[in-house]
Amino acid sequence: MGKYFTVEVKPVIPATTNGLHAAFADGEILFDWTAFDVPKGACKLIGAHLEVRPKGDSGSTVNRFPLELLFAKSKRIDGAITAPSTLGVEGAAPVAPTNITLQSDTHLGHMPIVIGGFGEVNDSLAVSSTAAPDGMVLEGLPDSGTNVGYDKLYVGGIAGGAFNFVSSTVIDNGDLNGPTMTTGGTDPRLFIAVGDTVAACDATGTTAEIAMGTVASMTSTTVVLESAFTTGDVANADIVYNVSPVRILLTFEK
Repeated sequence: MGKYFTVEVKPVIPATTNGLHAAFADGEILFDWTAFDVPKGACKLIGAHLEVRPKGDSGSTVNRFPLELLFAKSKRIDGAITAPSTLGVEGAAPVAPTNITLQSDTHLGHMPIVIGGFGEVNDSLAVSSTAAPDGMVLEGLPDSGTNVGYDKLYVGGIAGGAFNFVSSTVIDNGDLNGPTMTTGGTDPRLFIAVGDTVAACDATGTTAEIAMGTVASMTSTTVVLESAFTTGDVANADIVYNVSPVRILLTFEK
């Protein structure tokens, strides 16, 4: 490993009204703690590059809003490595837990992503490259990583504006019983890319989301998955979402 390294994090946001199926507001949880591994020991966070997908409408409305990145680590409780307690429900304000044991002694720092950090809007993607606050050194709980030689850190996101990922792409051929689904409404390629993980919800967005898999290819009216979807749970007019519309590339110095 060289002096510098990067880690890509793609948080998952639920495809329900507590997530992608409704607009966010300032101060609401955009995504809960998302784990990522770094080489063992302390490392300095240099900066973060964000790529935020547009709303799933025909105009590809750009999501260019401020947000705040929070960083945390695991802690050892009764000998077990335990993740920090949830920030709360996406699309709602963070709430104080009744038991702060899993929250105390886990926070490592926060990093504001301001409007000025975003590039000029010239396409449907909102992109920001922002330097970390001076002196932000992150160190996870020793031996907490997925593999030997790595420690685990967590990043969470708080919205600073009206992020809106609501999709207008719907399944247009009844139950899905294969790798290809015909779609109607918005062209899925406006906000979904090959390699994305997609999920569906019904029109109300109140039922549990239905995981569908990874996108292999697309046209203006079809989404082809890498594997066949055979549960029969997806129905005509269900709404299709990319569940990771925010990509974070963290740059570190070791």
